[in-house]
Amino acid sequence: MSEVNVVNPPGTEAVYKSWKFAQATVCGDRVEVAGQVGVRPDGTSPETIEEQTRLAFSNLKGVLEAAGSSLDHVLHLTQYFTDIKEVRASDSVFDEFFTKYYPARTVVQVSALVRPQFKLEVQASAVLKK
Repeated sequence: MSEVNVVNPPGTEAVYKSWKFAQATVCGDRVEVAGQVGVRPDGTSPETIEEQTRLAFSNLKGVLEAAGSSLDHVLHLTQYFTDIKEVRASDSVFDEFFTKYYPARTVVQVSALVRPQFKLEVQASAVLKK
């Protein structure tokens, strides 16, 4: 089996230590990205689903790039919503980030996320850039 490498972009080290998870792991040519939420570096979150979506995808993009991948290399995306009715509003931001193609995608509603202000979380599987 290939070696597993942990990826924590600068500024996310506290998440690794306090919440006990890596932002991403890389094994072979695969990148598995932990759930990304709409949270700013100072720990605050915007109120609207559109703003949280934009921030969550920006965070996802940053983790992928730190791992040696990109949004264009995402194979599968899972989106967790606390209110499934907000999917369409979130989708209005989706096209800003996925411009080459749409990855395979799963969308589910959950009863809650780790903090009550979070409206969605996005998790991705990708491959490394060649």
